[in-house]
Amino acid sequence: MSESEGSAGLRRLVLSTSPADLGLTVDADPERVYGVLMETGYDAAVVTIVSLIDGTTSMYFSTGGGTIGAGEHEPVAEATRAFVAMAQVFVGQTEPTTSFDLPAVGRVRFQLLTVGGGRTAEAAEDDLGFGRHPLSPLFHAGQDVITQIRLLSEQQTS
Repeated sequence: MSESEGSAGLRRLVLSTSPADLGLTVDADPERVYGVLMETGYDAAVVTIVSLIDGTTSMYFSTGGGTIGAGEHEPVAEATRAFVAMAQVFVGQTEPTTSFDLPAVGRVRFQLLTVGGGRTAEAAEDDLGFGRHPLSPLFHAGQDVITQIRLLSEQQTS
Protein backbone atom coordinates (compact mmCIF):
# COMPACT_ATOMS: atom_id res chain seq x y z
CA MET A 1 0.00 0.00 0.00
CA SER A 2 1.51 3.34 -0.97
CA GLU A 3 1.30 6.52 1.04
CA SER A 4 0.42 9.91 -0.33
CA GLU A 5 3.44 12.19 -0.24
CA GLY A 6 1.78 14.55 2.27
CA SER A 7 0.98 11.92 4.88
CA ALA A 8 4.26 10.10 4.24
CA GLY A 9 6.17 13.34 4.81
CA LEU A 10 4.36 14.14 8.05
CA ARG A 11 4.89 10.59 9.29
CA ARG A 12 8.61 10.67 8.41
CA LEU A 13 8.97 14.03 10.11
CA VAL A 14 7.55 12.93 13.45
CA LEU A 15 9.42 9.61 13.37
CA SER A 16 12.78 11.26 12.69
CA THR A 17 12.65 14.44 14.80
CA SER A 18 14.11 14.68 18.28
CA PRO A 19 11.90 15.66 21.21
CA ALA A 20 13.76 18.98 21.53
CA ASP A 21 13.20 19.77 17.85
CA LEU A 22 9.51 19.01 18.37
CA GLY A 23 9.54 21.58 21.19
CA LEU A 24 9.18 18.94 23.90
CA THR A 25 11.02 18.86 27.21
CA VAL A 26 11.48 15.32 28.50
CA ASP A 27 13.87 13.74 30.97
CA ALA A 28 16.91 11.83 29.72
CA ASP A 29 15.61 8.33 30.58
CA PRO A 30 16.12 6.31 27.37
CA GLU A 31 12.75 4.61 27.88
CA ARG A 32 10.85 7.89 28.34
CA VAL A 33 7.99 7.91 25.84
CA TYR A 34 7.33 11.34 24.36
CA GLY A 35 5.06 10.27 21.54
CA VAL A 36 3.18 7.35 20.06
CA LEU A 37 1.80 6.52 16.65
CA MET A 38 -1.02 4.02 16.39
CA GLU A 39 -1.34 2.82 12.81
CA THR A 40 -4.20 0.61 11.66
CA GLY A 41 -4.30 -1.14 8.31
CA TYR A 42 -7.60 -1.13 6.41
CA ASP A 43 -8.40 -2.21 2.84
CA ALA A 44 -8.54 1.38 1.61
CA ALA A 45 -5.77 3.01 3.69
CA VAL A 46 -3.66 3.01 6.81
CA VAL A 47 -4.96 5.38 9.48
CA THR A 48 -2.22 6.97 11.61
CA ILE A 49 -2.83 8.70 14.93
CA VAL A 50 0.12 10.81 16.12
CA SER A 51 0.07 11.73 19.80
CA LEU A 52 2.76 13.68 21.62
CA ILE A 53 3.28 14.11 25.36
CA ASP A 54 2.28 17.80 25.21
CA GLY A 55 -1.16 16.98 23.77
CA THR A 56 -0.23 17.59 20.12
CA THR A 57 -2.49 15.34 18.04
CA SER A 58 -2.88 14.54 14.37
CA MET A 59 -4.68 11.86 12.39
CA TYR A 60 -3.98 11.16 8.77
CA PHE A 61 -4.56 8.60 6.09
CA SER A 62 -2.01 6.90 3.84
CA THR A 63 -4.13 7.95 0.86
CA GLY A 64 -3.93 11.62 1.89
CA GLY A 65 -5.93 13.93 4.09
CA GLY A 66 -6.56 13.93 7.78
CA THR A 67 -6.63 16.25 10.76
CA ILE A 68 -3.67 18.25 12.04
CA GLY A 69 -3.73 20.32 15.22
CA ALA A 70 -6.64 18.51 16.90
CA GLY A 71 -4.75 18.68 20.19
CA GLU A 72 -5.45 22.42 20.36
CA HIS A 73 -8.83 21.35 21.74
CA GLU A 74 -8.62 20.25 25.39
CA PRO A 75 -10.71 17.04 25.18
CA VAL A 76 -8.45 15.77 22.38
CA ALA A 77 -5.27 16.88 24.17
CA GLU A 78 -6.43 15.18 27.38
CA ALA A 79 -7.07 11.87 25.57
CA THR A 80 -3.70 12.23 23.82
CA ARG A 81 -1.78 12.78 27.05
CA ALA A 82 -3.52 9.72 28.56
CA PHE A 83 -2.58 7.67 25.47
CA VAL A 84 1.09 8.67 25.74
CA ALA A 85 1.04 7.93 29.49
CA MET A 86 -0.44 4.49 28.73
CA ALA A 87 2.32 3.90 26.16
CA GLN A 88 4.86 4.55 28.93
CA VAL A 89 3.31 1.70 30.93
CA PHE A 90 3.74 -0.68 27.97
CA VAL A 91 7.18 0.43 26.74
CA GLY A 92 8.71 -2.82 28.03
CA GLN A 93 6.40 -4.84 25.78
CA THR A 94 7.80 -3.22 22.63
CA GLU A 95 10.95 -3.90 20.64
CA PRO A 96 13.59 -1.39 19.52
CA THR A 97 13.26 -0.49 15.85
CA THR A 98 14.71 1.74 13.18
CA SER A 99 12.24 0.47 10.57
CA PHE A 100 8.79 2.02 10.68
CA ASP A 101 6.83 -0.09 8.22
CA LEU A 102 3.09 0.34 7.83
CA PRO A 103 0.88 -2.45 9.17
CA ALA A 104 -0.95 -4.90 6.93
CA VAL A 105 -4.75 -4.94 6.66
CA GLY A 106 -6.32 -6.00 9.97
CA ARG A 107 -3.18 -5.20 11.95
CA VAL A 108 -2.34 -2.37 14.35
CA ARG A 109 1.22 -1.20 14.82
CA PHE A 110 2.30 0.98 17.71
CA GLN A 111 5.38 3.14 17.09
CA LEU A 112 6.65 4.51 20.40
CA LEU A 113 8.91 7.54 20.27
CA THR A 114 11.33 7.31 23.18
CA VAL A 115 14.38 9.30 24.18
CA GLY A 116 16.48 6.21 23.37
CA GLY A 117 14.92 5.69 19.91
CA GLY A 118 11.96 4.07 18.25
CA ARG A 119 10.16 1.06 19.69
CA THR A 120 7.39 -0.97 18.10
CA ALA A 121 4.79 -3.63 18.71
CA GLU A 122 2.07 -5.03 16.46
CA ALA A 123 -1.05 -7.16 16.87
CA ALA A 124 -4.30 -8.07 15.14
CA GLU A 125 -6.92 -5.33 15.47
CA ASP A 126 -9.58 -7.85 16.55
CA ASP A 127 -7.36 -9.25 19.31
CA LEU A 128 -6.67 -5.74 20.60
CA GLY A 129 -10.28 -4.63 20.33
CA PHE A 130 -11.70 -7.64 22.12
CA GLY A 131 -9.14 -7.59 24.94
CA ARG A 132 -7.32 -10.74 23.79
CA HIS A 133 -3.89 -9.10 23.66
CA PRO A 134 -1.69 -7.62 26.41
CA LEU A 135 -1.60 -4.30 24.52
CA SER A 136 -5.41 -3.99 24.44
CA PRO A 137 -5.44 -1.17 27.04
CA LEU A 138 -3.04 0.83 24.84
CA PHE A 139 -5.26 0.22 21.80
CA HIS A 140 -8.35 1.41 23.69
CA ALA A 141 -6.50 4.54 24.86
CA GLY A 142 -5.71 5.23 21.19
CA GLN A 143 -9.36 4.66 20.31
CA ASP A 144 -10.26 7.32 22.90
CA VAL A 145 -8.10 9.78 20.95
CA ILE A 146 -9.90 8.85 17.72
CA THR A 147 -13.26 9.32 19.43
CA GLN A 148 -12.30 12.80 20.63
CA ILE A 149 -11.10 13.77 17.14
CA ARG A 150 -14.38 12.49 15.67
CA LEU A 151 -16.45 14.42 18.24
CA LEU A 152 -14.45 17.57 17.47
CA SER A 153 -15.02 17.08 13.75
CA GLU A 154 -18.78 16.65 14.34
CA GLN A 155 -18.87 19.87 16.40
CA GLN A 156 -17.05 21.78 13.68
CA THR A 157 -19.40 20.61 10.93
CA SER A 158 -22.68 21.18 12.78
